[in-house]
Amino acid sequence: MRLRSVIIASSQLKKVLNFYQLLGLVFQKNHVNLGTVIYASQIENLEISFIEKNNIKMDSQPHYSFTFKVSDLNSVFNKLTQAGYIGILDPIDDKEGKKAILLDPDGRSVEITNY
Repeated sequence: MRLRSVIIASSQLKKVLNFYQLLGLVFQKNHVNLGTVIYASQIENLEISFIEKNNIKMDSQPHYSFTFKVSDLNSVFNKLTQAGYIGILDPIDDKEGKKAILLDPDGRSVEITNY
């Protein structure tokens, strides 16, 4: 079995798309049934998509998080924090390499690593 796609709803779509674009994702706008618009990005064999859904009740902590491998961790982290996004763990060295953690606009934990 292999995961093929993930679709995430957000009530702050523009902010969420900006966050993930700064992270390095490139989105394609797709129109689907009933006038819905999905913004999809392909990472290897996985498609990550976002849709706008108003009035989403967010829990105090989202139920899932992401980890992305990036080529220049410090640069990506600095770009996101300088754009006003929250870094909750500055870049550190661990046993496997470097990692850092940020929050996306919906409060999801987004770990970036170089491994």
